[in-house]
Amino acid sequence: MSDRIALPRRSLLAGGLALAASPTLAATYGRIDKETVVYASPGGAPQLLDLYLPQGARRPLPVIVFLHGGGWSGGTRTTGPDFRRFFARDGFAMASIEYRLTPAGVFPNNLEDVKTAVRWLRTNAGRYGLNPRKIGLWGTSAGGHLASVAGLSAKGQFEGEGNLSLAGPVQCVLDAYGPVKFDVMDAQTAAEAPTLQKQPLALTAAPPLIGGVLAPAGARPAAPPPGPQLHDAPQSAESRLVGAPIQTAPDRVAAASPLTYVKPGAPPFLIMHGLADNSVPHGQSVMLYEALAKAGNDAELRLIDGLPHTFFNRTNLDELAGPYRMDVRRTVRGRAEQTSVQTAGVFDVARRFFQTHLG
Repeated sequence: MSDRIALPRRSLLAGGLALAASPTLAATYGRIDKETVVYASPGGAPQLLDLYLPQGARRPLPVIVFLHGGGWSGGTRTTGPDFRRFFARDGFAMASIEYRLTPAGVFPNNLEDVKTAVRWLRTNAGRYGLNPRKIGLWGTSAGGHLASVAGLSAKGQFEGEGNLSLAGPVQCVLDAYGPVKFDVMDAQTAAEAPTLQKQPLALTAAPPLIGGVLAPAGARPAAPPPGPQLHDAPQSAESRLVGAPIQTAPDRVAAASPLTYVKPGAPPFLIMHGLADNSVPHGQSVMLYEALAKAGNDAELRLIDGLPHTFFNRTNLDELAGPYRMDVRRTVRGRAEQTSVQTAGVFDVARRFFQTHLG
């Protein structure tokens, strides 16, 4: 399958771990070809990948692999923004993948699919003009969790089927509002509730897989319900992911946590989380950032005023809701800094991150 679309040009804005944009990715490209392929068939179930290729861009192309959200039980490879605009037209090959969903996608089956897709891209790099040494992951919510574990786990772990000779690390990871440590999510949600309700809501997060609509002036996030949240429930998304109630299965919870795999030498991370998120507490992203920084890795955390869960699913988010105030914590080569900035667009921050580390 293939299709083409013409897109307008758009200037770049600063943001990300480094400030200098790569000159090799400065141009924009109007013709984007799309091809849908089967990258694996675990258990006989085909898993699809949409590959967006900018025509006229310098080859080989750096690759961004997008992992959709949906509580590990919903969503598809089309659950996300316009991949032609973000970021195929900037000279990246965009690969949006499906992975096994629960109950078939009990951890680590879905993670194996992610690593299998990365190896498929390396195996077919010559055919599509891809650079097998410049692959980054971008995941949202459940996809952010999988991107983090895939980026941090060792070569040979959770590889799944396919050509294992091409297993290896990715070059960078963007985790957007992904869960990190399931068994403390309810406690964090309760602790964050007072400040959550003071957030000026930029979007309403309904329906959850589309990314919300513009919120009326003065709107605030809904208060989380009192008492235990769905995270601790026996049939919560997290419990279904690990195959048992999370509070009764600490070993499974630890095995599914990105924190378990943090060590020196991890790829650069950009972690983004809206402070109006009432689905995944932003304390989860803080935990991941602090673990990465403590281990001496390059990492950046951006906590964004007014944005709810699923904000990256909205293609015209920045036109509707920006600019944003962001609290930024950054560690680069062991040097840490913390600041607050006003930024025009969340997609521009993501774009600059990938240009820096894949350009």
